[in-house]
Amino acid sequence: MYSAKVVHSLSKAATPQDDALVATLWSLFVAIGDCWQLGDDPAPYRLRFLSFLENRMDVEPLYRDTYRKGAALIDSMVAELGAAAAFEKIFFGKAKGIPTGVPATPLETLQRFIANEFIALRLALGGFKTFGALNYPGYFGGANIDGEPVPYRPRSSQ
Repeated sequence: MYSAKVVHSLSKAATPQDDALVATLWSLFVAIGDCWQLGDDPAPYRLRFLSFLENRMDVEPLYRDTYRKGAALIDSMVAELGAAAAFEKIFFGKAKGIPTGVPATPLETLQRFIANEFIALRLALGGFKTFGALNYPGYFGGANIDGEPVPYRPRSSQ
């Protein structure tokens, strides 16, 4: 039978995520806007965020355990350091350069496979507008809107 959505065979038997796990991951997603001062309201993104989580776990069942372990680490860091310091460490406590290979620590796993993906999602859902961008995949702006400048450098006439 044809299925429009890709679902890994192991995902069908998996149990749904609990509310506490989703709440912890949502707090990380919301903290992105606070840390980068995006100024947008994340509430309208919640449904897309939940769809993102569900899709990740349906396509790759290992994400279910990654999210569970990441949420536990976030909870313990928040309990130990406080929310602001914990999110600061998650977002900015990274080694310089592009990480390669297998993550060496649970924090690095959280940063690479959860925080970085949530940052990309938050920017794609509208956070990019804070930085003055007109276009982003799924958004449209610029040349086809009357009175707006083109979103690219026009060809110089020579």
